[in-house]
Amino acid sequence: MKFKKILPYIIEVNKFYGCFLFEPLEIGQGITLGNALRRTLLSELTGYGITNIKINNIKHEFNVIEYLKEDILEIILNLKEIIFKNQTFQNTLKSKAFLIVNESGIITANKFCFLNKNLIILNPTQYICTLVNSLNFYLELIIERGKGYKLKEENLNLDSNLISLDTNFNPIKKANYKVKLIYDKYGKIKESLIFDLYTNGSISPQRSLNESLKILIELFSSFLYF
Repeated sequence: MKFKKILPYIIEVNKFYGCFLFEPLEIGQGITLGNALRRTLLSELTGYGITNIKINNIKHEFNVIEYLKEDILEIILNLKEIIFKNQTFQNTLKSKAFLIVNESGIITANKFCFLNKNLIILNPTQYICTLVNSLNFYLELIIERGKGYKLKEENLNLDSNLISLDTNFNPIKKANYKVKLIYDKYGKIKESLIFDLYTNGSISPQRSLNESLKILIELFSSFLYF
């Protein structure tokens, strides 16, 4: 079996997209491998996401801050678009970021300061909100490492000033595959698996595929000697 990266029908290749080819496979193995890889990619990889926020001293997302152009729910949706990446090999499980603004204007993600310098924001121009008056505005983020999707009820915090959010930790945006029939060098019919993978940029497509293959190998190897 050989494994290589291919670029079919792609005008531009970047850190968000990868296309991979597995061949030759026996008949029926393409959909088996493709299904296992896709499910693992979409549920088992870890990433960073916002679990709780604090905005001034408001108690819940339905409060109103008069000097903000957006309501709290809009701000939450904008915050969920921020992409975090761990730039070191240290396994950071939890971190905080905050910003303090006392002048009117547009607030973007690059204004956040991190207590833990291991994390960075990959899209610093992400829009957060607009202040229409020069009043103190404080925004704090609780950022955690996890996998899959976590409901706000699972992120509840003892601090009554924190607003819990639903969190999507998965760095994979989309994973698709297709199987086609090929002939090997002996003229026998085999299968070819073509795998398309899109990430949010916090992990490269090749690394995410390697991580998912490692997870599958460790899972199946644990059942070899029972």
